Amino acid sequence: MSKETCIKRIEAFLISVPFKKTWEISLYRMETRNHAVVEVETESGIIGYGEVSPAPAFMGEDGRIIIQIINQILAPPLIGSDAFDLEALHQRMDRTLNGNGASKAAIDIAYHDLLGKITNLPTFQLLGGKVREEVTLSWVVGIQAPEKAVEEAQHYLSKGIKTIKVKIGGDPEKDIQVIRFMRERLGGQFKLRVDANQGYRSDQAIKILRQMESFDLESIEQPVPAYDIDGMRQVAEALDTPVMADESVFTLQDAFRIISSRAADIINIKVGKVGGLLPAKKIAALAESANIPCTIGSNLELGVGTSASLHLGISTPNVLYPCDLAIGPFLHQEEIIDPVFELTEGRLQPMKGPGLGVSLKKGLSK
Repeated sequence: MSKETCIKRIEAFLISVPFKKTWEISLYRMETRNHAVVEVETESGIIGYGEVSPAPAFMGEDGRIIIQIINQILAPPLIGSDAFDLEALHQRMDRTLNGNGASKAAIDIAYHDLLGKITNLPTFQLLGGKVREEVTLSWVVGIQAPEKAVEEAQHYLSKGIKTIKVKIGGDPEKDIQVIRFMRERLGGQFKLRVDANQGYRSDQAIKILRQMESFDLESIEQPVPAYDIDGMRQVAEALDTPVMADESVFTLQDAFRIISSRAADIINIKVGKVGGLLPAKKIAALAESANIPCTIGSNLELGVGTSASLHLGISTPNVLYPCDLAIGPFLHQEEIIDPVFELTEGRLQPMKGPGLGVSLKKGLSK
């Protein structure tokens, strides 16, 4: 093992960034997000960066806890290992700590950034190379008054976005009201996706979502609790609109259960949820084997985590639905990378350069 690939240091630190406005879904509402940023350094001084930003109500993890898990539990057994041994990295992390996919994802992302810098290649080339030049984006509208929801959707439609996802799963009557209002005010010029974030029981979901189907939905995301695989299959069978699994897929084994049960028509892969880029590619390949398309979602990551998701999207054939992977940078008051991502024509490309292609702002690096 050379000094260039031997891991010398793994260190996580916290960055808290307020949102531009309150972010609300059926599971929670927040004013600020805690982001765990990781540096992985080799003996030759090359540094890779990772970032995750899960909400505790969604994933059971928070940036404040993640930095302790990484610094005190996950990092020590990895010192002295080879940066290229990604399978061994995940084996060692899994044997050290059960679950905690976001904590592991932060390290995995940093390793992929590091490997790109060692080889002088963009991360997407390490993930199989490009299958597309850019990722088509969707925008997510949180739970809010119908007028505000329409105003936000209109803003991002004007920037070239053609798919709007609306958060539902709170009050069924209000959910239907906002979807109706969205179509009445904005017409049929865009694809409309809804996401209940586990907000309904299966019997509720079928009744409510059948009414929503009259407004020409593109897809319906996670209508029932994550554990209720039979309930989600019942919803998928009862509706004409494709059903998307998100919270039901945290692991490769979760994906197998969803696919083998035919409980969903689409899988939403979040790099920070499933343990990083290596597990994400495996889940996408499993879905591809069953002819199931994917999209790539967001835990509202800033620039580093967003970049990782972009590289996944560029290199994964069955990412066939627009992705909301890039909403985080535009929801927060500040960014941690320089330069920042710019949204144009509803699509996004990775930044040029080795690894993830992003650099932390001066003063942020440890």
